[in-house]
Amino acid sequence: MQKIRLYDATKLDREHMMFSNKQLITLLLPIMVEQLLNSFMGMADTMMVSNVGSAAISAVSLVDSINVLVIQVFTALGAGAAIICSQYLGRGDRESSNEAARQVTLSVLTISTVLSIFCIIFRGPLLHLIFGQVEEAVMDNSMIYFLLTAISFPFIALFDAGGAFYRAAGNSRFPMMISVLSNGLNIAGNAVLIFGLKMGVEGAALSTLFSRIFCAVVIFWNLRKPDQVIVVNHYLKIRPNFPLIGKILSIGIPSGIENGMFQFGKLAIQSSVSTLGTAAIAAQAMTIILENLNGIGAIGRFTRHCFL
Repeated sequence: MQKIRLYDATKLDREHMMFSNKQLITLLLPIMVEQLLNSFMGMADTMMVSNVGSAAISAVSLVDSINVLVIQVFTALGAGAAIICSQYLGRGDRESSNEAARQVTLSVLTISTVLSIFCIIFRGPLLHLIFGQVEEAVMDNSMIYFLLTAISFPFIALFDAGGAFYRAAGNSRFPMMISVLSNGLNIAGNAVLIFGLKMGVEGAALSTLFSRIFCAVVIFWNLRKPDQVIVVNHYLKIRPNFPLIGKILSIGIPSGIENGMFQFGKLAIQSSVSTLGTAAIAAQAMTIILENLNGIGAIGRFTRHCFL
């Protein structure tokens, strides 16, 4: 069967290309892996609580669909931050790039903290509104999992912002390595808390919370070092620069809405499935796991066919 290509490789002017294929792979592959790993924690929780029972796997799956939506929105906000910081770095204005990064940090921390508090206080009505009248055991587990994962929203936002700063500086490998380590910590924590201490859904949520705290702490601990391309330090001295914040949000918010629409559609489908009972929710959860695993294979296929 003849291969169909979108371009004729023989006609590419490789001498005047800004980046080689190897450089593109080096930059893009870590970004793709990191984006996949961002939602892998919830998938790992779903897989590992499957031995606890259908109510546990249903609860984690339902709440994780909300968490993935939040993650995708904050990832898009981080992408907006990367654009602003990259523009300043391209001009050679490192001081303005650092100030933009400081304003992004303040903005996402404020937004995520407000969202976290809102979800913690109103988690019961929110879950009932989105998923209706599910079984009592599912709702009880959902309340526990949503409480602990909602606490992690500020740390998710900070890590996404910090990762965006590194990508703006041309270093996509470091955020990926943190994601790999944090997912490993989450799996190990799940094994201890779920299977060792028999904490069930609460154990999965605690492990996820600690792993996300780890991500935020590590990336901002490194960003405070003066040898970094973008430096974020003196956190208590950051004061809002509203014109710059407005510029950042004008890019990040539309991107966040666009990024979240697909997951919002999946959330609507899961809301419909939740009316069919615990068994249907658990079955869909396993289907979502297989779908996400297929994304891992897609990374390999993308790398092989697009750049070679």
